[in-house]
Amino acid sequence: MTESRVSAPVTEVALPWAADGLSGTPEEGLRAGLTAPAPVRHRRIPSLFGYDETGSHLFEEITRLPEYYPPRAERRLLTEHGDDLVGLAHPAELVDLGAGSALKSEILLAAMDRHGLARAYTGVDVSPEPMRQAAGRIRRRWPGARVTAVHGDFLAALEWLDRAERVVHSAATRGDGNGSDGRLLALLGNTLGNLSEPEQTRFLRAVRAGCAPNDHLLICVDLNEPVEVVRRAYAAGYTGPRPVRRMFALNTLLHLNRRYGADFDADAFEPELTYDVARREVRGGLRSLRRQRVTLPGLGLAVDLDAGELLLHDVIRKFTVDDLVRAVGEHGMRCRRHWVEEEFGYGAFLFQPDC
Repeated sequence: MTESRVSAPVTEVALPWAADGLSGTPEEGLRAGLTAPAPVRHRRIPSLFGYDETGSHLFEEITRLPEYYPPRAERRLLTEHGDDLVGLAHPAELVDLGAGSALKSEILLAAMDRHGLARAYTGVDVSPEPMRQAAGRIRRRWPGARVTAVHGDFLAALEWLDRAERVVHSAATRGDGNGSDGRLLALLGNTLGNLSEPEQTRFLRAVRAGCAPNDHLLICVDLNEPVEVVRRAYAAGYTGPRPVRRMFALNTLLHLNRRYGADFDADAFEPELTYDVARREVRGGLRSLRRQRVTLPGLGLAVDLDAGELLLHDVIRKFTVDDLVRAVGEHGMRCRRHWVEEEFGYGAFLFQPDC
């Protein structure tokens, strides 16, 4: 771990990727995904490899597409119910897992500020530059708050918060007589839906292990069911003068080229999208246009792909209210309250550890 001051008092922390005991490090997950036998299931690139600096900027463009409702629905939900949420959780610190630009997180910080609670912000993201920019912006808006920018996956960050920095964070957010000594861990943007089932299990287990009794977990997820609305939302950006979804998909391969010296030929893949209604999964894939061998020297790996074979790079699962409450409840956390945005059926769920 390295730590430095980028523009005091913003603290910047760089963490190595965590070995999670289920799928290993993200690199081990990438190796396993690329070498999975094609007849058994599609090969898969873990979604976090889409979020280098270029991918993060492209995804921000995707969030502004008019057809793509989740960010708009989530902003509306947090704006309308942020004060209720903060009133229930009473947090002194916001821990923003997978922060990105952190624009929606500022809605929560503003609600905390109205309650006199905006004393600390910790943002976590795998892409350093967007996180660094967001931390600086938040520090300027709330100059009295302690702001930390953590570069790494949020599983590593949870370990860091729980082990290496728990004493520091507890001291910085210790209550002032009104019970405001807890943290609000926020997983926004339907990020839980991007995790495979083993990754989801590992995440929830790590959250529960690191939560104090007065901490809370906020999870925002997509509950939308109308098939055509979902298809339009996720198909937007594959064509047109600036096809940002297509660019985002292909950048995943280019990121692997830059990171591991791989030789993916972006022109040899066609991005595509499918929506499995029965499984409630949106799947972003890259279809190999010819038989080809791809090498990743940084991983000591060579992958043979058939013409027509699909590489999954993004799998987004949707939830029902009951399924989400049950899944999180299995890890010792109870749902205190949930809110649903009416137009698109987007949900925010506030959980607290069982005592």
